[in-house]
Amino acid sequence: MEIKNVELPVAIIRLSERMEVFSSAVMNSGHTTTQTLMIMEVPKFYDRRDPLNHMNDVRKTLGLPEDTVGFMTAAEVDEVISVGETTFNGVRTISVATAGLTNVVTAGDVIENIDEKIIESMKKRKQMPGTINIIGISALPLTDGAKANAIIMMTEAKTAAIQTFGYNETGTTSDAIAVVSPIKGKREEYSGTGTNLGISMARSVISAVRSAVIKRADMREMGTFLDQFSRMDITKEMLWEAALELYIPNPNWKTDDIKNRFMRKLEVYSKDINASSLIQAAMELERLGQADCICAMPRGMFETDPIHLIADEILGIQLAEYIAGTRGLFEFNRFDRHKPGIIGKLGPFMDDIICGLVGGIMSSIYTELFEGEQ
Repeated sequence: MEIKNVELPVAIIRLSERMEVFSSAVMNSGHTTTQTLMIMEVPKFYDRRDPLNHMNDVRKTLGLPEDTVGFMTAAEVDEVISVGETTFNGVRTISVATAGLTNVVTAGDVIENIDEKIIESMKKRKQMPGTINIIGISALPLTDGAKANAIIMMTEAKTAAIQTFGYNETGTTSDAIAVVSPIKGKREEYSGTGTNLGISMARSVISAVRSAVIKRADMREMGTFLDQFSRMDITKEMLWEAALELYIPNPNWKTDDIKNRFMRKLEVYSKDINASSLIQAAMELERLGQADCICAMPRGMFETDPIHLIADEILGIQLAEYIAGTRGLFEFNRFDRHKPGIIGKLGPFMDDIICGLVGGIMSSIYTELFEGEQ
């Protein structure tokens, strides 16, 4: 493999022999044979209506043969291109990948605000939306059915790779893939995830895609638990309204002052890794519960909030005590008993962790105010 520059970097992959390629590439897609593949970087906001002609011009400039299979990406080819190599039970595979995740999406969904996402990505890393291009090379000849099976397996491996970085999406809006295999020899009929070939190829794809994502520093930014709450339609104002429902007015204290303190403490604890870890654990357990995937819990039980499920309360108690000590436990119990405002609309783990958060913060505010009076 080599990198050459024309308008932008181009990766050229030269095979040791002429091989069959089954792909969704831009140039020479479908079923063909070649000894050369290329991955061409394109400019930001690429909008040419003749991408194939453009790629052919670059191919000619580089002196590559007409049967070259060509891919495009806006990811930085010379920086992110990665190779994964795996041998499993004697079956060797090699995968080459480029990856950029600005335009990541779940298959079937409509990607929203793509221009805004591109601009934000440029501000952070001066990078553009990318494409996940994957070229998987098998040492074994494959039937057409095995090639189609390999496309499924490689796609699943790609999704598995990006999900290790916290993405729930399945890929980007412009992914492309190729299965490369020898022309001569006894052909493998199966390449699914239960075969030696499938396992080997999946592992090499995961390795290559993960490496490309790491090189591009495209790991998802988790933000704070307040950002996560916002995605769940839980606002800071809702948390304050829940706190206010159980506040017993004190003539010496101003409600506006308490609210300001509450909002400041929310921001402080949103930057605290320990409070954040407890809250994130509750959010993940809530997600697993909604999917009926909590270990030892029979399916359908989670939605009933069973009385013997106490792990949710333990998390809430730990958060309240972390914020306000033993006094926080008293407020947690009050909030857990009454479940005011938004809290009463949440699931088993989320309601208790927010009881711990709101109760702990309010308890710490009361302590400060009482101490200020002495």
